[in-house]
Amino acid sequence: MSLDKMIAGLDLTKIKAPSGLTYAQELVRAANLLRDCIQSKINRGSMGGCISTADIADIKVDGLRLSCTLKIQGAIRPSIFNKWNQASANVFWLLNDGYAVKKPVWFKNIPNFGYRVAEQFVEQGIQEFNSMNNLGIEITVTRPLMYYG
Repeated sequence: MSLDKMIAGLDLTKIKAPSGLTYAQELVRAANLLRDCIQSKINRGSMGGCISTADIADIKVDGLRLSCTLKIQGAIRPSIFNKWNQASANVFWLLNDGYAVKKPVWFKNIPNFGYRVAEQFVEQGIQEFNSMNNLGIEITVTRPLMYYG
């Protein structure tokens, strides 16, 4: 029997970690820590509390891989151009990754309107999480395919 099959057959809700918690509890604790680390980076400076990570939406263990999905409250909002194109924008990822208007319009060079420097609260939150993570969990970020829709 392969190690992957043995691990897949383990009940993480019953096996205790060295901390005394079950491994399932440790994974939930790690997911909550990740959420809190990202939220602390969102709350700094001008971001205030305008965007927040909500409760953990889904925790999934697949072999040696932990998948954790954070809900982002209020991330999809009407675009500032909604009046003309009826589009919505994923504000969370636009602010995290930054943006720049590509068309030669009058507001192209206006900060926070025509362009915005990336806040990188997800990346910095993960970096903080990694400094406190004692489970050896590796984080990968899955971004949406589109920021506008």
